[in-house]
Amino acid sequence: MRRIIINADDFGLCSCVNEGIVRAHREGALSSATIMANMPGFAEAVALARDNPDLGVGIHLNLLRGLPLSDPAKITPLLGPDGRFLVSPRKLLGRIVSGKTGREVLERELRAQIEKVLWAGIVPSHLDSEKHMHAFPPVFRVVIDLAVEYGIKKVRFIREFGLSRHASQSAKAVFLSLCCARVSSRIRAAGLVIADRFYGISNSGRMTAADLRRLIERPEEGSVEIMVHPGLARPELFALEALTGPYYINRFREGEWRAVTDPSVRALFGDPGRRLISYRGLP
Repeated sequence: MRRIIINADDFGLCSCVNEGIVRAHREGALSSATIMANMPGFAEAVALARDNPDLGVGIHLNLLRGLPLSDPAKITPLLGPDGRFLVSPRKLLGRIVSGKTGREVLERELRAQIEKVLWAGIVPSHLDSEKHMHAFPPVFRVVIDLAVEYGIKKVRFIREFGLSRHASQSAKAVFLSLCCARVSSRIRAAGLVIADRFYGISNSGRMTAADLRRLIERPEEGSVEIMVHPGLARPELFALEALTGPYYINRFREGEWRAVTDPSVRALFGDPGRRLISYRGLP
């Protein structure tokens, strides 16, 4: 049996992303989403999650965009002069590597985001993060400890090697996979569960129905997560960039929504050798 998770990042970003995700779940092959606790569409996403109990909902930990949930005075290394997150992964990593952003600061904000989701009544299926920041070992170590503390037993583990038509994205996938490999033994020791394979970075934002069919039909056993970013292209999506910083993927969300809702993708799960699951379905 091949168990496949198709996960939408950015649930809770805004209404048009929330609508795209829920429609992709109801009308297409989307089985899972991860919610952003510090974004304007959070409350709406929580309500939609309650109305769609078959949609697995994890937490999209966010150290890069918008305003923090914890006291800004206690996490200043994570913030720019405007009091918002830095947007740039390079800037944040520079602060972590230089020691300006320590474990206590990372843990404070990540804990606040996890607790907000729990207080909203959501039982998280798993943890992942904006721009995959949790993959970097100093961050991943904090995430592992918080996952154990809060009983969230599943995390996204990036293991994506291979070329695509987007060379820079393929290189990013390899780099993040190598980062994850550095903490694999710690993940096992903590008793956390990961999917056997992961796809989505190499074609991030440009996932077509043909790409999804190719990944779903690969002759591999075990479990796989396929990451997508569905949404509907409306003015609020681009207006929100004043809060979040530029989001290149906003230009491609509707294309990925069309891909996930393509009837040919959903039809592949008529094969008895495949099962569409959320992270809740991982043993």
